[in-house]
Amino acid sequence: MICSHCHSNFKATAVKAQRGKGFEAQIQCPHCDAWLGRSPLLAKLKLLGFYLGVAAVLTAWLHAPWRGLAMLAAGFCLTLLLVSHLMDQLVVIEAPEVEDKSHERQKYR
Repeated sequence: MICSHCHSNFKATAVKAQRGKGFEAQIQCPHCDAWLGRSPLLAKLKLLGFYLGVAAVLTAWLHAPWRGLAMLAAGFCLTLLLVSHLMDQLVVIEAPEVEDKSHERQKYR
């Protein structure tokens, strides 16, 4: 995984803190302590596109009169799956607190 806050790579086994469950799950970056998560809406759209696409392909396979409409629906559903998969990235939910270093900057002014 790549942290979207500090841009460092880490393995899923390196994650020590997690909060939330299901679509709302968040993990904490082991390097910068930022909380990272995915968009619940995009995850739901991804699942919806997959299952509706599979149902449409099965309908096209099993019911010949519905083949044209079912293949069109399968194309739209699989496009939805692909687009939502490409857009679904780890985003920073809660950034770590920034240290106040103004006293150090004062000596250079």
